[in-house]
Amino acid sequence: MAGGLLKVGVPLIVVAAVLYQVVLKDALFVTLGVGGTLQPISDFPYQCRQIRDPILQACEDMWLSETSRQLFLACSDPLARKQWLPNVGRLNASGRALDDAIIAMEIDKPKGESYEYRIVQTNNFHGVNGDGSLHLVGFTGVDSSAGINFFVVNNRPSVHPITGELLDNAEVGANSTVERFVLAPPDATEMKHLQTFAHGNLATPNRVAAMGKNAFYVTNDHGPHKTGRSHQLSPVVGTGDVSYCTTARGCRTVADGLTFPNGLIRDPKNGYIYVPSSGKGGIHVYKTKRMDPGLDFVEHIPIPYPIDNLSQDSEGDIYIAALSDLTAMMEAMEDPLNKNPPSTVLRLRQTESESGEKQWKWEKVLEDAKGEVLPGTTTAVHDAKTGRIFLSGVASPFITVCEKK
Repeated sequence: MAGGLLKVGVPLIVVAAVLYQVVLKDALFVTLGVGGTLQPISDFPYQCRQIRDPILQACEDMWLSETSRQLFLACSDPLARKQWLPNVGRLNASGRALDDAIIAMEIDKPKGESYEYRIVQTNNFHGVNGDGSLHLVGFTGVDSSAGINFFVVNNRPSVHPITGELLDNAEVGANSTVERFVLAPPDATEMKHLQTFAHGNLATPNRVAAMGKNAFYVTNDHGPHKTGRSHQLSPVVGTGDVSYCTTARGCRTVADGLTFPNGLIRDPKNGYIYVPSSGKGGIHVYKTKRMDPGLDFVEHIPIPYPIDNLSQDSEGDIYIAALSDLTAMMEAMEDPLNKNPPSTVLRLRQTESESGEKQWKWEKVLEDAKGEVLPGTTTAVHDAKTGRIFLSGVASPFITVCEKK
């Protein structure tokens, strides 16, 4: 009997060990943060202040235009986020916000505790059934002499093609697109809608990395799985991907097998694409191909945090919004006006060893263990000119700006 149990037990132990290494280890120590120590905001040499404004809420993503000195924010309604956020399976389309907007903040023009800003209008955009609505998550911009081009993920709901009535989005999922706008001149009050990218490979889009005016890379955080058990299991089994889209040829998958790939960026100097993981942590680095714009894997940068969005400052440093307590973040989604999840911001830069070998080094720049000041951060943008860090959160009722003491 003991021998029989031993024969059964050894394979089970092996399976359990493999399962731990492949799935549970990351789930416990990276995704859930078991055993991690969070620091108070007072440990860091920054003075931070919240900017509370009904317009500047639930700003999931931000992008800084270096040439125009404007910080653009994709904002919504924190209470509506828990009803409609397809990226995390929130699919009550009737509860979605109808007034999501891109905000342009003049960061060199302080106004009280905040800065001068304006809502950028989109008057020629059709929206859903002509209502002009956008449903914002990730976006990016491209500065040019002709103005600023924006590529915006639009999590629009699925509707009946004839009647326009909402379908059961919990069953069929969102009908997400990427919208291209131009803001010309950069201080204009309205951006013009130029194009809608709609494709089967834009199933669960999260954020865009632009390759000029007519092409971009985009993460699908759950790959092709919009709803159901496959969607729920995607961050565990790794079905997320990156697609490459062009005006002429549509979209195709260029990297797959990823665990909740999130807010990617493209380094304009070397053309590398950096894809963070909200599932296992760390960043995948890819090199773009010249003749065939696919992706060649370069390396994986191990960082033991689930990561939301990346941003890169004018000096080339990458700022990372790390999800230091994913459970608390999910609780804040349910009660965004009263819950204050911890936040962590990391800085990643490439250094040179004594032997001349290039290596990646990351360090904490900010952390708020009690969620006292920082906004359940999903994006952190560093303005290298002033040293200020701007922080926003997908369901936070405020944004924060931190300055060196």
